[in-house]
Amino acid sequence: MPLLGIIFVFKIHDIYRIVYPSDFGNILILLACILTLIFPIISIYVLYRSGLVADLSLSKRKDRLLPSAITVAYYVGFYYFIHRIEGIDTPILAGFLGGCVALVVSILISLKWKISLHAHGISSLAGMVIGVTQITFVSHHWLNIGLLIAIGLVGTSRLILHKHSALQVYVGAMLGFLGPYLFVINDWAL
Repeated sequence: MPLLGIIFVFKIHDIYRIVYPSDFGNILILLACILTLIFPIISIYVLYRSGLVADLSLSKRKDRLLPSAITVAYYVGFYYFIHRIEGIDTPILAGFLGGCVALVVSILISLKWKISLHAHGISSLAGMVIGVTQITFVSHHWLNIGLLIAIGLVGTSRLILHKHSALQVYVGAMLGFLGPYLFVINDWAL
């Protein structure tokens, strides 16, 4: 979801897409694609081929810990890179840091109890987008509504597929949303 967050910030947000040059946004989109999509997928595949996880869908709770930790490391690496760029607005940094913190909390909870990381992911994107639009006073009502509907669709799909209980979906969605949202609206960025 960090990739979609970067696309929102640098290609859709009415202020940021003007303030930041298009080439700059494209480079960050490429970096996000590599660090938060391609590398985690390759890592999960390597873990699967080496027998450290039973299947690529990570259906067993115990199989999710190592890939999740690796994914957090890539996300933190991405945050580190964007944090080092001078001139990145604080709400952007806060949204990504909040997403990293929320993911760590979700992984810690997953040690004892399975929560929906799918609901967490889409909710994390929604929390960042809604927080950024609120703090920058830029109206993206249809995007916000679309993301809230997407949370419902993802949660419903997890229930229909019998992958999670309703409470596991709710907790995943709540943690995913609140982390980035609270970090953005409170300007919490390192």
